[in-house]
Amino acid sequence: MTQRTENLLGVLALLVTDEMNAQPTEPALAGSTARAMLNAIGQYPDSSIEVLREAVDLSHPAAVRAVAGLVEAALVEKKSGTDKRSVALALTASGKREVKRLQSARDRILQRIVGQLDEREREVFENLLIKILWHETRDPAHAMQLCRLCDDGPCLKAGCPVECREQGLPMPAQSSL
Repeated sequence: MTQRTENLLGVLALLVTDEMNAQPTEPALAGSTARAMLNAIGQYPDSSIEVLREAVDLSHPAAVRAVAGLVEAALVEKKSGTDKRSVALALTASGKREVKRLQSARDRILQRIVGQLDEREREVFENLLIKILWHETRDPAHAMQLCRLCDDGPCLKAGCPVECREQGLPMPAQSSL
């Protein structure tokens, strides 16, 4: 039977997901998959569809369809890949603007939610998140999937628990309480 803590975590996860998916956007980004793919292309510029499909956990045909929609919407461009059979994907200027807009919306949602915590609660919450994420990261592909919508700047600077686990490093230092 689900305990109250697990149930509350599930509700919070749905709240964040629903709020992010409710953000108005252009038709090509109506689904969370297209948004995740666009952000992944921004995080891993000039990557192949194969690398990016792992980042968003899609089959190859689904990734090809998602990329085709982003190319058609002029958010992504295809360039020559490392060999004649592959293509490298990069954001267009419109794609870069859309990624920034989506990240700003995500930031506002998360700041609103975490902003309800005082300094001490915030430190405890951050420490719990570090511990949970470090333990839950399974492998490099899973790490890419977990961070597919991240603004990796603040996390990498402080020590990303997902990246540390993926690289076989110890759990990053937690805030001192």
